[in-house]
Amino acid sequence: MSRRHHRVSCWGASRLRGVVAAAALAAITHLVAPSVPSFATLAAGRAAGSAKAGVFCGGSPIVRDNSLISGMASTATATAPLGWLNPRSWSSDPLSPTERLSPREWTRMYRNLGLEEGASREKTVKATTRLRRKYADDEEALERVENANLWIMTKMMMQKEEATRKRQQANRMRELGNAPKNLFLKYIGGYLPPSVRQMFEAPSSAHFRTASSLMGIFALMGVCVPTQAMNFVGLSGVACMGLIYQRGRPEPVKDDMGNAGAVQKINYKEAASAVVITALGVLSGLGLANALSYVVDAQVTAVFCLTACATLWTLSLFMKVYGCFNTN
Repeated sequence: MSRRHHRVSCWGASRLRGVVAAAALAAITHLVAPSVPSFATLAAGRAAGSAKAGVFCGGSPIVRDNSLISGMASTATATAPLGWLNPRSWSSDPLSPTERLSPREWTRMYRNLGLEEGASREKTVKATTRLRRKYADDEEALERVENANLWIMTKMMMQKEEATRKRQQANRMRELGNAPKNLFLKYIGGYLPPSVRQMFEAPSSAHFRTASSLMGIFALMGVCVPTQAMNFVGLSGVACMGLIYQRGRPEPVKDDMGNAGAVQKINYKEAASAVVITALGVLSGLGLANALSYVVDAQVTAVFCLTACATLWTLSLFMKVYGCFNTN
């Protein structure tokens, strides 16, 4: 390829890039401000015509055309409105009254009514009524009073709506938090006897920490020492029985020296229920361990310790027996 043809091809490629850039600028200008004359479109057409003529006629690059294109493109950019660059215009939500006025303007609004900032609605109504009677013949002063009253009342209404919205959102979050309990009572708890239904209760933060600490320590020790895993399963079972039996039970009354008063008698029904629940948890853990032994390549005792501690931890979190067998 000769040097002349190489120069023409390079110039054609540069002109083609200029045409693409000008066309993109024209499209953006048309989307942002359709009513503004698209100077970039004219520049793109002129660049395309000159590039086509230069490529096919073997002309040389002309510097003034490039400067003309850049100048007309900058003119189109400067002519287009820049409101779309403001992030506030991207949202359809209107500004609140607090954001529309500056703090100094709000201070002036309250001073027009002779009030302090943050005055109550009753004080605002009384001050507005008094100033209406005072400036009944002064149209300019009355307009200032009405304007200040309108702004302040609008601000109070928006604050009230915001408080109502936050309260409704908190209620929805509370309902969402109680959704598992409501589903359980609707589909499962409704078919259980009242004494069994009373055994289920959501854990408190203190009870959750206690149960999680005990069961986590026993599970970790059982995994670290697989030969003693059965012993740690027994310890976790004893801890589960204690947590279930003592949950919700009032502490014994103590004197000034810290000595317990009357010792409470053991409720055998509640104790037997705690033993049965713990035994069911251990059996469930054994079944899960047998099922996982076909999938996990590990010692059966370690897997059984993990599954048993997990089931006992779940039962100790959500089960209780105190007050579930009262006859009165």
